[in-house]
Amino acid sequence: MPSRYIFSILAGALLVGAGILQIFQVRNVKDGDTLSGVRPLGLDTLITKTPAGWMSVDEPLGATEFMRSSVEKTLNYDDYINRVYQKSKQRFSLYLAYWSPGRMPVQKVASHTPDRCWTENGWTCLQLRSNERLTGSGVPLMPAQWRLFAPPGANTVPEYVVYWHLVGGELYDYGDGLNRRANPLKWWRDTVHFAVKGSAEQYFIRLTSDRPFDELNNDPGFQEILRALGKLGLAEG
Repeated sequence: MPSRYIFSILAGALLVGAGILQIFQVRNVKDGDTLSGVRPLGLDTLITKTPAGWMSVDEPLGATEFMRSSVEKTLNYDDYINRVYQKSKQRFSLYLAYWSPGRMPVQKVASHTPDRCWTENGWTCLQLRSNERLTGSGVPLMPAQWRLFAPPGANTVPEYVVYWHLVGGELYDYGDGLNRRANPLKWWRDTVHFAVKGSAEQYFIRLTSDRPFDELNNDPGFQEILRALGKLGLAEG
């Protein structure tokens, strides 16, 4: 039998095995599994709505009630905020989602990045780099994934993006490329880990702005937000 067929059979067996393990984990309910009740963290109060000099508005994750319900079922989070901060002509946005231990498989959270979700909705990644560094009130944050996206349509303004995914207080490794498709080895690793041990506490954090973050980094209000994110676990060390 040609080696490529053997490889395909083995890969298929691994995927089937991963699915069985995940089903076993979900059906054997324990405290903190995906079938447990929602446990909000209080993100709305942990992240200020009015940092120095800024006003904000909380936006839903969908334009309609149906879309919002669909997003909630897909992401299955315990708590989130999706907030736009505005000052004069400056703007930045914060999306922050939280999952309590065992609520959501790591590989599912890891699959919902701007690299995948935004590009599937017509956005184009113009530039990317990993290990982007931001500092909140003198405290360095863990390295972020950095992107420059162009929205669909003509005469649109590019959007600067940084994002982090924390799993049990540690930074999830997305690698150095565009994460539009799940890495099969990482997907298998995370599936097996979730099946055996469940998932740890998770945060997904995304900052976006219509201007480079270097232009915001010295702003006291922006620093307040970075400091609050550092206290949630993003502070390095």
